[in-house]
Amino acid sequence: MTATEALHRAAQYLCTAAISFVPKQDDDSHTNLGWNSDEAVLVTRPLNSEGLRLELNHQVYALDIVHPESGLSGSFPLTGARHLDVLKWLDNEREFCGISKPYTFDLHYELGYSPRLDDHFTFPSIVGEALDAEIERRNIADRAMKAILLEYGTAELPRIWPHHFDSGALIQHPTPKISSIGIGMAIPDGMIDDHYLYVSGYDSGGGLSTDTLRALPSGEWYGDGWKGAAVSMTGLTAEEALAFYRNAIKAYVDLP
Repeated sequence: MTATEALHRAAQYLCTAAISFVPKQDDDSHTNLGWNSDEAVLVTRPLNSEGLRLELNHQVYALDIVHPESGLSGSFPLTGARHLDVLKWLDNEREFCGISKPYTFDLHYELGYSPRLDDHFTFPSIVGEALDAEIERRNIADRAMKAILLEYGTAELPRIWPHHFDSGALIQHPTPKISSIGIGMAIPDGMIDDHYLYVSGYDSGGGLSTDTLRALPSGEWYGDGWKGAAVSMTGLTAEEALAFYRNAIKAYVDLP
């Protein structure tokens, strides 16, 4: 099991806490997560009126309950942790923190991993180098996306969607002909067997064709199925990540 796969599973506790305690949104945005690059944590939206949050701490590989004023309220190390023990800890913390709603681990999608995150699952140990690599990738993608969003004058921040574990954001209406451009970072999947950055343009009819877009200095255009540009993150620097986003977005924006 890779570090990404273990962290992806662990992020489902944040997702189900949001499902249990955060007001539901039709687009499921109540379940998506923020990335705090200063502390290297994935973080939920506020779980109660006091701003209590559940975090996945990448530095120490643990779940943390954090109060906005008093700080860390409780922490649960994940190495060797059983799924059932995590659920019991979360419910105890929920009661201790004064949240009256029950916590329920109930996902409305499948992760597709084996072994599944069920009663028999135990979290593996992850070495520090693997966690450092996860942190570096999230930081590179998050900072590059924030820089691009600032350049295009949008106040939206990147969010991590727990189902696919991708970081993503939208640039709305960059030109009259383009309804939005999505940017983000994806974990290894059937398209690319590596973490990768992506850019994809849309109009009212769906994904824009990439057939006539100019070649990129780094990365490739994809047009069979998913339409967009992608570049592997292996060896990618922060400056190269930002350049990839800029070049791919500009190719869309310059369309006649």
